[in-house]
Amino acid sequence: MKHTAYGYWLEEAGEVEPAAPLSGEQKSDVVVVGGGYTGMWAAWQVKQLEPEAKVVLLEADVCGWGPSGRNGGFCNVLWFSLSNMRRRWGDAAALEVARAAKEAVAGVASFCEHDGVDAWFRRAGYLQVSAAPAQDGAWEETLAACRELGAIDAVQPLDPGAVAARCASPAFRGGAFYPDAATVQPARLAL
Repeated sequence: MKHTAYGYWLEEAGEVEPAAPLSGEQKSDVVVVGGGYTGMWAAWQVKQLEPEAKVVLLEADVCGWGPSGRNGGFCNVLWFSLSNMRRRWGDAAALEVARAAKEAVAGVASFCEHDGVDAWFRRAGYLQVSAAPAQDGAWEETLAACRELGAIDAVQPLDPGAVAARCASPAFRGGAFYPDAATVQPARLAL
């Protein structure tokens, strides 16, 4: 694989023609600064809620050309952080953030389908595994938190045989599966 300064994802997605720079006086209902996922998603959401709104998205380079277009390609839910979020914000807020992350994954799927975006979106889940004794059971705290807060389907513990059925590495000793996660080609999604 050829490595570049920007990475495989952006190269695979191909070039885009950036919009012309703004000039002169501009008027808008909403101005979004930053053309990464957060900025683009905010602008898109405004247009979904108010189609007549004039939205201006400002970006110094090409939208999606930064980390959003070259991340790991994981469209994750935050169930694996539920225990930490509970300690920081309490049960209700932690559960709300985790549910919002789950809805965000569904939102990306809906966006790709509705707008015909071929971003290789694949709802395949997220596999957390142990490859050493120190990692065994690392998901137990998450599993307990999910069960305590009623999110019993958010994570599934897997014994070594169940992990091997998904990924047959002899190094994997056990794991957990988060079914609501997905993968995506990040540059195709961004661009």
